[in-house]
Amino acid sequence: MSADDGHAPLTQVATAAAELQFEDLPEDVIEAASRNILDTVGVALAGADEPVTVVACKALSVQGAAGTGRSRVWGTTSTASAVDAATINGIAAHALDFDDWAPGSGVHPSAPILPAVLAVADEIGSSGADVIAAYVAGYELQERIGLAVGPSHYELGFHTTGTIGTFGAAAAVANLLGADSTQMLTALRTAATQAAGLKAMFGSMGKPLHAGRAAAAGILAAKLAVNGFVASSDSVLGEQGFVATHTRSVDETWLQARFGEPWFVLSARIKSYAACFGTHGAIGAALHLRADPFFDIGTIERIDLDIPRICVGVCTIPEATTVLEAKFSVAFVVAAALVHGSAGVRQFTPASLSDPVVQRLAQLVHLNPNDWMDKTRTDVGLSCADGRHVSASADAGQLWTDLSDSERFHQVRSKFDTLVAPIVTSSGADRLADVILHLAQCPDISAVTAALVPQPSV
Repeated sequence: MSADDGHAPLTQVATAAAELQFEDLPEDVIEAASRNILDTVGVALAGADEPVTVVACKALSVQGAAGTGRSRVWGTTSTASAVDAATINGIAAHALDFDDWAPGSGVHPSAPILPAVLAVADEIGSSGADVIAAYVAGYELQERIGLAVGPSHYELGFHTTGTIGTFGAAAAVANLLGADSTQMLTALRTAATQAAGLKAMFGSMGKPLHAGRAAAAGILAAKLAVNGFVASSDSVLGEQGFVATHTRSVDETWLQARFGEPWFVLSARIKSYAACFGTHGAIGAALHLRADPFFDIGTIERIDLDIPRICVGVCTIPEATTVLEAKFSVAFVVAAALVHGSAGVRQFTPASLSDPVVQRLAQLVHLNPNDWMDKTRTDVGLSCADGRHVSASADAGQLWTDLSDSERFHQVRSKFDTLVAPIVTSSGADRLADVILHLAQCPDISAVTAALVPQPSV
């Protein structure tokens, strides 16, 4: 019987992930990976003191300076085991819901992968080039599995960052550890039985936990695989495997797509707003209306939002009672954007949540779900006391693709500096960004992870 036991597409994608080397990567892929890594480190450092991350540190007894492991817990002076560090750092990377998003699968791709890779890289002393290759291997495999299970996986109630992210983290760490194709298959099969994450957790601490658990489970799957673990060959594509039990249909052609045809890492979207990506179209349209010279927030009497059907139950919490819920309430997000002219970290605080002007506007929102709308588009209409009705439309997916390469770089770097400078100082943020953006030339990843420690302001 063949190594794939009748599941050739899985063997094909596993082999591609195992064999990928840094030398195989085009320059634009290296640049995209470095950019994504920079963004993820930035949002994770900013998320290191979020309540959910603090709870995770306490629960795993990761507090104080010296830990028993070699893996850095970002934004602290602590080290921990790779599994514990990846859990906490994955949670921190997703805590603000400010991390990147993949338009094909809908996964937040980097939050599960990068914490897993860097935690193990800390342990074994990997180079920056090794980290980039492992990251890309995990990203490309993750996206192909996400596309293969299709939208019905998400519609059934599974959070893809937790489920599909486990496969990505496993593939990335297995690549870093030098797994051969058979070991990579085992890592994926072992990831399949650990993959978990429910959309019911949206708006709670459970959502960022999904990213942390995916990172940790990926490490366990990869380490077991390279040490001789044996897993059922049916666990991914078999009759009672992950695909059969987690989706209504599967498109295996995505698993047969060769790496580089296309490079999915090039299409990652860097988020501009610290909220569910399903709200970003609404934010973009609201900010466009706010820029009108005749805009008067006091005259607004009704706000109509035409949203894609897929957003219902995802980011439509009617009345947010916590900051985490606010990130999944398109009514709150639009109101906050209209009041503050932004939807960054500062707009999601208890003070903003209780702002009476924001609350008034949020109560004026009427949602109109549409089956025909693209999943990243929203139309916003304002009805005003003077009889005026104005409207605007925005597609969150298009907002990123419309930027030039230089505009994208400026946006990512500006976001990083804003998030990181208060933690490691402005000069520290500059040094850290320089190392990450030139990660391919970094001989030891500790040059990055050692810098992820808070510094006192001078």
